[in-house]
Amino acid sequence: MSKSDKKVLTIATTAAKLFSAKGYIETSMEDVAAAAKISKGGMYHYFGSKCDILNYILSTFMDFVLENVEQDVQQIADPAEKIRLLILRHVRTYSEHMYLAKALLHEAHNLPSAKLKKIKSKEKNYFAALADVVSSYLGYGVDKDRLTVLTFNLLGMCNWIYSWYNPQGSIGPEELSQMIFDTFTRDLSTFRRELQEQ
Repeated sequence: MSKSDKKVLTIATTAAKLFSAKGYIETSMEDVAAAAKISKGGMYHYFGSKCDILNYILSTFMDFVLENVEQDVQQIADPAEKIRLLILRHVRTYSEHMYLAKALLHEAHNLPSAKLKKIKSKEKNYFAALADVVSSYLGYGVDKDRLTVLTFNLLGMCNWIYSWYNPQGSIGPEELSQMIFDTFTRDLSTFRRELQEQ
């Protein structure tokens, strides 16, 4: 990452923290510039508007989430280990970019429809990657509606850690990931047995 790219990400992360504390609507470009310790003119050198900042935050976060996800999964044969990997990736990404994650979950609706559509497309790609792994664990014998429910259950377990999880606390990302994996796959294993008995 170039020095300029790092600066842009720093400004975006600063803005995401403000959005988390004050809300997107209530945060001004002046607020972001002050918190980032740059001039208002300097802000406009990197971002033309507050909407551009939000779009960058959400797009960049989804790029972090999607980065090499298919390649990483393809290197693992065991479906259970694929689920474990995806959970660990997810928790690590959220832990490293917590404020960007919060912006995605709470402020995406503030984007214009054309920009929001692109973010939603990235989210759909990620959902599809997760659903494919869950489906492979179940032996591809689950109907689409149930697979959707199970995949959203997994996403819910991972996404909402932002509201309570402290990565600097006593439970690190790896341990938290294992706990989520154990909880999710325990119930998923029961569901798989029921499918096999049908």
